[in-house]
Amino acid sequence: MIKSKVWLSLVSLILISALILAGCNSDSKSPQEALKASMSKSSEIKSYSFKGSMKIEDLSIPATGDDAASTGAVLNAVKNADLSWTGAYRADPMHLEMTLSLALKGDMAVNFNIPIVMEKEKMWVRIPNIPFFPLPEDMVNKFLELDLKQLAEQSGQPMPSIDPAKSQKFANDILGIIFKNVDEKQYLSEVKAKDAGLPEDADVKQVIQFKVGKDQVEPFINTVVEKIAPEILDLLSSNAEYRDMLGLKQEDLDQAKKDLKGTGKDDISKGLADFKQNVKTLDVVANIGIDAKEYPVYSDVHAKIAGTTDGQEGSIAFKVVSQMADINKDVKLEYPDGPKEIITLEQFEQQMGGAFGAGL
Repeated sequence: MIKSKVWLSLVSLILISALILAGCNSDSKSPQEALKASMSKSSEIKSYSFKGSMKIEDLSIPATGDDAASTGAVLNAVKNADLSWTGAYRADPMHLEMTLSLALKGDMAVNFNIPIVMEKEKMWVRIPNIPFFPLPEDMVNKFLELDLKQLAEQSGQPMPSIDPAKSQKFANDILGIIFKNVDEKQYLSEVKAKDAGLPEDADVKQVIQFKVGKDQVEPFINTVVEKIAPEILDLLSSNAEYRDMLGLKQEDLDQAKKDLKGTGKDDISKGLADFKQNVKTLDVVANIGIDAKEYPVYSDVHAKIAGTTDGQEGSIAFKVVSQMADINKDVKLEYPDGPKEIITLEQFEQQMGGAFGAGL
């Protein structure tokens, strides 16, 4: 079986891409053709505002041992948490603003709003006021500044690539490989916005739905191994920018190709047999909404999975929703030149050490 970290990343990347990202079509195009056309259209996006949310609808994981009570409390808090975000993006010069909102319900009810600002070489995170973890007053609501270039130099690692435009192009190339090889009749269909349950403020003209259930996993995995994964490895091998963005080296890809060629039908069959035995339920539905200009402005993913691990039953269900607006318009930015009230990482560490002891 393949043990390379690259191979594991590829499977996750393929599934996430197929579920979340997609595009648009016209009446004369098949869903497969429409999705390919949408990828080309989405590469034209230079600015937009956005909002989204994530909700854990079910989370049942067996908690045993001495920490069962505390583990159960944490799981209950996560299950009753609402995560949402709003923001805006501009490509040139690269600037992203996002506010994360976290609402915890129940006995530990609390709300957090955390603004984040990102540019090519710097990132700022506003320090929240946390009731059960008090911070020095002169730190609260200031922005913690992270110099990404400086941190990379100190760690001896390449500076992380924060470039949504490049990430979008990479996703488009990945999706092009996926949609070229999957059986569209088995996974893709066109549905009405009302039937798909899209919100009224989602200004869409067309909706494409991606569905996968337990019975569809086997043909998908076979397609991944035989067609999709080799083409993705070739793409990464021929594009140094993508390798740098993902932190991969050519030797990693060479090893992944070797592992992939060594994966036999018996290995795949054994893995699928374990999957069928342990996974009792798997239902994933993704809706992609396209506006009149053929931009993919809405997506949601609803996933449910239940099964057993080491004889213990568990389940999880979640929904993720994402919407875009103001595409290629002059989006509103609250900190176009970066935040003014900042605190450096060194200052933060000094103050935290002074507040809680020199051991920090």
